[in-house]
Amino acid sequence: MGKHGKRGGGGRGRRPASNARTQRPNGASWNDFDTESMKNKSFEEYYKAQNIVPEAEWEDFLNILRTELPTTFRVTGSREHADTINGLIKDVYVPTMQEVELEGVKYAAPKPIEWYPNQFAWEVSAPKRVVRKQPAFKTFQRFLVGETSVGNLSRQEAVSMIPPLLMDVEPHHYCLDMCAAPGSKTTQIIEALNPYHTESTGMLIANDSDYKRTHMLVHQTGGRMPTKGLIVTNLDATMIPNISLGDGETLKFDRILADVPCSGDGTMRKNLEIWSKWSPYDGASLHVIQLRILDRAMAMLKPGGRLVYSTCSFNPTENEAVVAAALNAHPGEFHIVDVADKLPALKRRPGINSWRVFSRPNDELVEHASFKEYRTAVDASAEREQDKLKGMPETCWPPANAAELNLERSLRLLPHDQNTGGFYVCVLEKKAAPEAPAANATKVEKVDIASLPTPDEVIAIDEKGSLPLKRAASPSAEAAAAPKKLRSEATKKEKRDLQFREDPFSFVDPTHAEIDVLKEWFQLQATFPENNLLVRNEYGNPLRTMYIVNDTIKKIVLNNDYTRLRMISAGVKTFIRQDSQQRTDIKCKWRVSADGISEILQHVPTESVKVARVDELRTFLEDMYPPIDKFEEPFKTDLVKADLGNMLVKFEAGEAQGGKLTLPLYLPVWKAKHSMSLLVDKQEKSVLSERTFGEDICKPAPKSTLPGGTPALPSGAVTPVEGTATPAEGTETPVENPVVDEEAALNA
Repeated sequence: MGKHGKRGGGGRGRRPASNARTQRPNGASWNDFDTESMKNKSFEEYYKAQNIVPEAEWEDFLNILRTELPTTFRVTGSREHADTINGLIKDVYVPTMQEVELEGVKYAAPKPIEWYPNQFAWEVSAPKRVVRKQPAFKTFQRFLVGETSVGNLSRQEAVSMIPPLLMDVEPHHYCLDMCAAPGSKTTQIIEALNPYHTESTGMLIANDSDYKRTHMLVHQTGGRMPTKGLIVTNLDATMIPNISLGDGETLKFDRILADVPCSGDGTMRKNLEIWSKWSPYDGASLHVIQLRILDRAMAMLKPGGRLVYSTCSFNPTENEAVVAAALNAHPGEFHIVDVADKLPALKRRPGINSWRVFSRPNDELVEHASFKEYRTAVDASAEREQDKLKGMPETCWPPANAAELNLERSLRLLPHDQNTGGFYVCVLEKKAAPEAPAANATKVEKVDIASLPTPDEVIAIDEKGSLPLKRAASPSAEAAAAPKKLRSEATKKEKRDLQFREDPFSFVDPTHAEIDVLKEWFQLQATFPENNLLVRNEYGNPLRTMYIVNDTIKKIVLNNDYTRLRMISAGVKTFIRQDSQQRTDIKCKWRVSADGISEILQHVPTESVKVARVDELRTFLEDMYPPIDKFEEPFKTDLVKADLGNMLVKFEAGEAQGGKLTLPLYLPVWKAKHSMSLLVDKQEKSVLSERTFGEDICKPAPKSTLPGGTPALPSGAVTPVEGTATPAEGTETPVENPVVDEEAALNA
């Protein structure tokens, strides 16, 4: 949803709060937060005047804003086992949650969100206190947490899922997510770029201006949706530089998502502090930043490309006013796409082409009919000057040609229509060639966005709640343009802020001896992209971790300075060195990352993958280092014959020992002298165990079963299990590695 930043967005935050995640004062729950606290006279007056909600529906609108937002999530639709996971929800969990009653109140079972494709999104309307106390809901909650941690599910607000769906992404598209963290929409774009059984030639740059949150983004994408066509960057979204592809070619994007910083009043159902702090200036203060982000997106879009602009705000100064100003800054170049036929079950309201602009001096709303009238009032009042009302530019007002811009084609999502948050979405398309205005078109002076003033401080909010407001963490473009004298006079703190604390990117020489070792050990075929192996050090040395990128990502890495582009991560983690110090009996000291196993499987012969059954999977899960003698034939013979090191294992579909795999499952394992190790982290093991055997057999504690004792269905496919990907070569710790004492395990 919305994000924050002082100059350019892509980060997140609002005013600091005592409980930033839940926005409940002093840790209070919804039960403790009475409806009298959920009132704001200015909010009601302001939005009644905007006519975005019909008068007959006003009380319904206000009442639902004062109720807790349902929990919503979606199944990762691009995976082979998406139907299996969805079937597990529908056939195993939902039947146990029918007519659940707690303290005399009945609660409905989770239900599919009707407008989401393939009914892969779900809504849980029961409040969190019910979910925590009622056994059936509690069991379901554990399932959600586990499957979310491995990327099979994504917890995401329903209306937040809409912008990526309307981007119409195809596997060959070059995409940009300008304000991406924490990454829920980003993963949707990755899913669209990588549909199951389709080779993707496209790519995505996921950007955020907050440095720390880019690492959250790496975890959300690389840890849960690994793809070789991804770069994560840390840039001010208003000043993303031109990106070279070499040979004089500048990268232009087929699809861009600008989910911009916003005031976030569409999130009032979970960010409760907005009720007391809402002001009409919240939206106006963000208007210029939003406009500059949209303007930069327009410049980077290909002719014929599609750009989706969105906010989690009701405010027209952040929505239609921004879109109208951007269209008038690029006359004849763009048009708003009519998406009325998309997501037909989604209830939406049209955008508006007339709105009113207010300020709030002395806690009273004052309407300004025009920018000229507003400026006169500001100049006459020192008090308003202190209120920073000079930050409202002329583009906050409806332009003279507003009715000709087709603003009604944009979407307004109101909470009382389908029990959601509030949202605004506008789909723009760039024309192949600019069109001359019609003879009867209203003449409007072209907007000069660069000349618009930007407030020194802005506030914004994010779909996960309020965070402390910081300066945008990506001043690289401004710093590069600053005179040397000014840069040299910067304070030590400012200098630290300007530093980019990431290791460089470089490619491994395909003739390197370690690549020969990998090719021989895994019997990699000629199709293996040996030229696209990336490491995080200056000299291309394969020291600890290697990543695979596609050809487009390679061009970007080779033709752009990584500090200028502020690259945080690229590609998918594929090989990790399993350091055994001076051991000479291990021919290959590298193992395949679970993130990268699906990539490697495309390039190894079938006979190189060992075949096991559900029985063997149970043995791997029950014991962290099961002895080789514990396995049954014929798998045991394969283990005895194999050399020490990494093996790729296919667990065939089938049923045995109370477990069921409906699809094959591929996982990396490690052979030591006398034992084996499944190279899967502890959490993923538990999730896999619950899904396959109906209980967590990885722990000695009492086992929990699925509802009715029914064994859970498996994912049946590779899932990312490796936790947070830490890109820096010198600091990386492979948290996914279950081998705590590597030497002991290798000698076991």
